[in-house]
Order: sequence, then structure tokens, then C-alpha cells
Amino acid sequence: MKQGFRYFIKSLLIFIAPPVIYLLLALIGSVIPVNSNSEIENTDIEIYLYKQDMHTDILLPVKSEIIKWDRIFKPEHTLSNPQNSEFIGFGWGDLNFYRNTPQWEDLKLDVAFKALFLRSQSALHTRFYQKIPVSENLVKISVSEDQYKKLTEYILETVNAENKGEIQPVSGLHYYQDDAFYLAETSFHLFKTCNTWTNSALKASGLKACLWTPFPKGIFDQYSD
Repeated sequence: MKQGFRYFIKSLLIFIAPPVIYLLLALIGSVIPVNSNSEIENTDIEIYLYKQDMHTDILLPVKSEIIKWDRIFKPEHTLSNPQNSEFIGFGWGDLNFYRNTPQWEDLKLDVAFKALFLRSQSALHTRFYQKIPVSENLVKISVSEDQYKKLTEYILETVNAENKGEIQPVSGLHYYQDDAFYLAETSFHLFKTCNTWTNSALKASGLKACLWTPFPKGIFDQYSD
């Protein structure tokens, strides 16, 4: 009887320990700030962080002196071919997850398992915005030209755009009339989620971020008043 009980406790601990450790690491990583003391002058470019459910996008001006995004991620790659959009949103994730989970209520256990634990193709999701959406889950960040250049380099490296020439969208995959998906580098996994990608983009650009987080809260907490 005692041996059976001990076996049950050990099995329970083995089952519970990994998610507890993961959440603990996420908590610790999210409260350790990165680039929090950097003071940059001439922050003339405005970008936005946009949270939708558990996913975070980076919204950037379509056209600037540094880059014209619509020459790379073209409006004609979308269903509606929007013209004169002011902003373009970028998010990263697992391609199979994107295909099968347009809404969080569509989430299936096998799709989530494959995304988190198996090596698979990732994708960059882009969406054009005529204007910045009105949302309480939106944070404006003022950045310098140097920070913005680093951010553009990070995004271009995600799809290896500088070496591929004209990149092509993933055929037949759209969430909206004004969005498109592109095959991306690296693989989505338990320790590199869509929010980890956004947080890493901020870190690489010299912007406020946290050490590591798989969730949106760790990112947005760095910009809370």
C-alpha cells in the first residue's frame, strides 16, 4: 500500500514538475529588465506593440526614410491589395499552428503539441493597417533611427529577405483581407514562442524588453507606467 502510494506521488511530481518549472522560468525571465536604462535622443519614429489574445504583433510605419515595407511585403500579396496603408503589423509563429488555429477557440491539442515539442516550419504574419487600431492592448513606443534600423534588420533576417530577393507569400493562407504569411527561419518551440520573437526583436533593437518570456505580459509590463 505504502509503496503504491509512493509510486503515485512520484508519478504525480514527474507530471507536474515540468509545467511548474516552465512557468517559474517564465516568471523570473519576465521580471528581469533588459535595456531599461538606455537613454536615446531623437526618438522620432513611432512604433506600436499590439496584443491580441495571447499573441503580440509589432506595428511599424509602412514607409519611412529607412525602409519601405510595401516593396518587400507587397499589398498584392493580400486578398484586398490595400493601398496607402499607414502601418504594417508583424508577428511570428508556427506555420501549422497558423493554418489550423485562426482563432484561439480553434486550438487543438495535437496542433499545440506539435508546435511546442516538434521541429516544424515557422512563418511571419503581416497585416496592413490604414490607421492604428483603437485598443487598450496597444502600446506606443518612440524609437531612434538606429533602433529602427536594427528592428528592420531583425524582421528581414526572420524571413531571410535580404538574400532571397523577392519573397513570395504562403499560398492560400489568410486570416483577413489585408494580410499575408511568409515562410520564416528557425523553428517555433516551447522556449521560442510568438511573444519570445517579439521580445527578442525589442532586445536586438536596444529597446526595453525582458530577459525572456513566452507570454505577452512580460513584454507589456516593461512599458507600463
